[in-house]
Amino acid sequence: MTPRLALTRYAAVLLRPVLMAALTTVLLAGCALTPPGAPQPALAQLPDIDSQVQRLTFVTGERQQVLLGVLRHQDQTLRLALLSPQGQRLLTLVQDDQGTRFLPDANIEPPFSADWLASRLSWSLWPAQALRQAFAGSDWRLADSSAERRIYRGPVLVARLSGDRDCRIIHDLESDYRLYIATLDDNARATDTCPTP
Repeated sequence: MTPRLALTRYAAVLLRPVLMAALTTVLLAGCALTPPGAPQPALAQLPDIDSQVQRLTFVTGERQQVLLGVLRHQDQTLRLALLSPQGQRLLTLVQDDQGTRFLPDANIEPPFSADWLASRLSWSLWPAQALRQAFAGSDWRLADSSAERRIYRGPVLVARLSGDRDCRIIHDLESDYRLYIATLDDNARATDTCPTP
């Protein structure tokens, strides 16, 4: 082995930890550029909700997808079951003191995370003061009026929420969709309480 080749190999061995550290720093910096999820308000700040059936209409571009949702909050556990219009269970979201997750018996692979879905639910369900407390000290903030709620991350408007108990509309500007949530009961299942465009 020539002295030059030996020196090159020796330098490579010495520089390997430095190169690995530099690569790790670059990767971590890339992760830091990914927008963080919105802070979640405490479950204790959400009043109990008896089982509530909802019609969920997702609208993106020219496409619409209708699902049923069964929402319940009791004993510090929030549960949302998503069903097909025919009643087949597709996915169940659970949020409790162990965190937010989808139950493993899902029949679909959702295009979003459990945390993402839980954050959108929280913007709609929790009292405004609970959201402000959760957002305190973060890049997220709530601006609300009697007509709507607006969720910002820094200066960017992420979502706009409007409506009432019978018809809530979440316009997610970041994901480019609208979600229409119509509360259904035994007497109003056939009534279109939340018309979509």
